[in-house]
Amino acid sequence: MTVEVITRMNERNGTSGVTLVVGAGLAGLTAAYRWRQRGEDVVLAEKAPYVGGMARSHYRNGFTFDFGPHFIIEKTPLLDELFAPDELVAFGPEIHMVLGGRWIRYPFTPSSMLKVPLGVQMDFLRTRALGPRPGVDYGPPDSFRRNMSRQFGRGLYDFFFRPYLTKKFGGWDISDVVHSDWWAMATHTRGVVTRFAPPAPQTGHAVGALRKLARLTKELPYVFRKLALWYPKAGFGEIPKRIAEQFIHNGGVIRLNCQISQIRRTENRITGVVVDGEEIPVRRLIWTASPNLLARMLGTSSLDMPTLHSIIYFISTDRRYRRRGTEVRPVDPEFAFYRAYFPETIWEGLTPGGRSAVVAEVGTTNRDDLAKAGEKYGAIIDTCVALGLFPRNAVTDIFHDVQPDCYPVYPLDYETHLQKYYSELTPIQNLLLAGRNARFQYYNSHQVIRDGERTVEDVLF
Repeated sequence: MTVEVITRMNERNGTSGVTLVVGAGLAGLTAAYRWRQRGEDVVLAEKAPYVGGMARSHYRNGFTFDFGPHFIIEKTPLLDELFAPDELVAFGPEIHMVLGGRWIRYPFTPSSMLKVPLGVQMDFLRTRALGPRPGVDYGPPDSFRRNMSRQFGRGLYDFFFRPYLTKKFGGWDISDVVHSDWWAMATHTRGVVTRFAPPAPQTGHAVGALRKLARLTKELPYVFRKLALWYPKAGFGEIPKRIAEQFIHNGGVIRLNCQISQIRRTENRITGVVVDGEEIPVRRLIWTASPNLLARMLGTSSLDMPTLHSIIYFISTDRRYRRRGTEVRPVDPEFAFYRAYFPETIWEGLTPGGRSAVVAEVGTTNRDDLAKAGEKYGAIIDTCVALGLFPRNAVTDIFHDVQPDCYPVYPLDYETHLQKYYSELTPIQNLLLAGRNARFQYYNSHQVIRDGERTVEDVLF
């Protein structure tokens, strides 16, 4: 799309520029689609050769692999617009955690609860009923360790929370340096044993203890609840594909493989963005890409906070193998990945000819690990064999993909960083931020979509 074409669009509508959306993940695609529905001229710019960001699928040898175990946790109006009911399959996830050599099913069953050490269960019940123990060092204020230990007990923290997060972060124990708000945002009230809630104040008398016990009885059904999730039969990548198709059908423009080199602005407005050497006059800029790239272009303070990178391994096998559930999370240190899911357990059409597949994820804080991901194929297969997912000679194909900076992480002083970052952007009246990257929030897919939809309210600074 040339500057001349954009100029003609502006003259036709009597506007002073287009709505430019940067980043074609779910948030950017949804924002572009909704603004186009409102009659705005919209250009969507994406540096990659594809749309979808992390919400994409690989199609290989008849297998459909997603970049990560994506599910639709809550339907949004947009999904109802794009998919007929019979195009989505409903399923209930069944996760098997491997902790200390024990296979523990989640959502819990009475038998799986018996595999949790009795001391851990008793400490959990005591903590939920009576609150944290006085005089115990639970870690730095606001830290992950302190919050989890005071809510669920030191026993459960040491048994599950600490080793799981350490495994997810590639061996880095984040417990004392990451803010507990990060976990609250990551789980979105879907905690492992209960809904996320601040620890109840200590009362020091029998009435207070009874009140806490009553609250605990209300929480227990949540421990055993079954989730109802949805998944597109054509693969999760079908969601961004359909949004993009509808956006283009409605007259929107998508530019892939493009680079943004400059943002032109006055004191309180963005006037143009240089894309692949061409300046596009903008009426508003919706940014869903890297916050540090935006800061660099605007000359504001960068958002100096850590991120977690992801490596996804895709494995196809020669036949269908029995599965314990839809997903396994091997927390013990000897295993090479921290979670894996099995596409055929969600929808049999994702694998051809009655064959099985494994999608395994490795987290790392070291970018160098991304370039060396191919060297880990043997270790990934060894872990699958050790877990009984398939025999050693069953693998017919293995490949991988990487996604840097895909999980925002909150250090203890994260609020200071975010406030500084946002405060310098506040004067810019026609700038909207949306999505996991730009807003630096650990969103799930349905929340990312809603974030994009809310940009039409012009409130998502």
